[in-house]
Amino acid sequence: MRIAIVGAGAIGGMLAAILTKAGQDPLLIARGATLEKIRAGGIDFQEGDTHFNVRPRVTDDAGDEGFQDLVVIAVKAHQIESALPAMRPLIGPETRILTAINGVPWWYFQGIGGEREGRVLHRVDPTGALAAAFDPGRIIGCAVYLAAEVHAPYRIESAGVRKLIVGAASGKDEDFLARLSAIFEDSGLPMPVVPDIRAEVMNKLMGNLWANPLSVIVDGTMSQMTEDPGVCEIGRKMMAEFETVCGGLNVTLPITIEKRLAGAARLGAFRTSMLQDADRGRHIELEAILGSVIEIADILAIPVETMRMVYALTRLKATLADCYAAPPGLSPLAATA
Repeated sequence: MRIAIVGAGAIGGMLAAILTKAGQDPLLIARGATLEKIRAGGIDFQEGDTHFNVRPRVTDDAGDEGFQDLVVIAVKAHQIESALPAMRPLIGPETRILTAINGVPWWYFQGIGGEREGRVLHRVDPTGALAAAFDPGRIIGCAVYLAAEVHAPYRIESAGVRKLIVGAASGKDEDFLARLSAIFEDSGLPMPVVPDIRAEVMNKLMGNLWANPLSVIVDGTMSQMTEDPGVCEIGRKMMAEFETVCGGLNVTLPITIEKRLAGAARLGAFRTSMLQDADRGRHIELEAILGSVIEIADILAIPVETMRMVYALTRLKATLADCYAAPPGLSPLAATA
C-alpha cells in the first residue's frame, strides 16, 4: 500500500518510524528544520527499553510521488488548510484520507444524514475549504491513542500508548479498512475498525477536552492535575458538560468520568500535546479540542459554562504567549452565553 504521512510531529513521526521499521515504505511530508533533521539523521524512536533509528523517505515536495492509496493527515487541526497544496499531488480518485488529528474533525456533519447534514463547523473549518476539498466518502476517521513527544535533534519518545481506532466517515469501506488494519497491526500498531467512528472520536475527545486546556493554564502534567482536587473537579465538570453535548448528538460514551481520571493519572509526568505546543511557542489546538465543542453546544442550545470559562482562560494565556490565533473571521468565544 502506498502511504503518505503529512506532518512530522509526534504523531506523524511516530507512525513513519514504526511503519518504516516494520518494512513498509511510507512517504513523510515535512518542511523546514524538521525536514533537514530527518534527512540528516533519520528518526530516533524510544519507547521504554525499545530504541531504534530509521530513515523514512521524506520530502517537502510530493509533486513527483504520484497518487497514494492512503494519505494520513497528521498536522495540527489548524494547519490542515495551509497543508492542502502539499497534499493535492498525492490525492487521486481512489485515495483514502485518514485524519489522525485531535478534536472534532471538520467532516463530523458530512455524510451523517438528518437535519445537520453538511453543516460546517467554523471553529475547525472557518472558510469551508476543508469541507470543499475532500470527498467524505473517502475519509477514514481516526481516534488517535498515541502518547509521544518530539525531542531534538529528532527523537520521538513514546509513553507506550499506541492504538488507532478507525472507521469510514461516510458509508462503508470494509475491504480497504481490513487491508489497512492488517498492515498497521503487522507493524505493531493495533488498529481496530469500528462501525461508528464519530462515537469513538468523541470518546477520545472527552479525555483531551479537559486535560489539554487545563494543562496550559496550570503548566502541569497529567499526574499533577489529577492529584490536585480543585483542578480535578474542574475537569469533572467539563466532562459532565461534554456528556450532555454527546447526548444531544445521540452519542453514548462508554467510560465513566472517574475511570477517565484514573486513566489520566496513569500517564504520570506526561505533558499533553497542547502543553507541548505551548512549551515550544507553537499555536495550540484550542479551537479543535474545545472551541468546536462549545460551537456544537451552541447549535444544540446546551449550556457549557465551565467549558466557556476554561476556554477563555486558555485563550488569553496562549494569546499573551503568542501561541494562539483566532480562526479567520471569527471572534473568540465569549466566556458566558
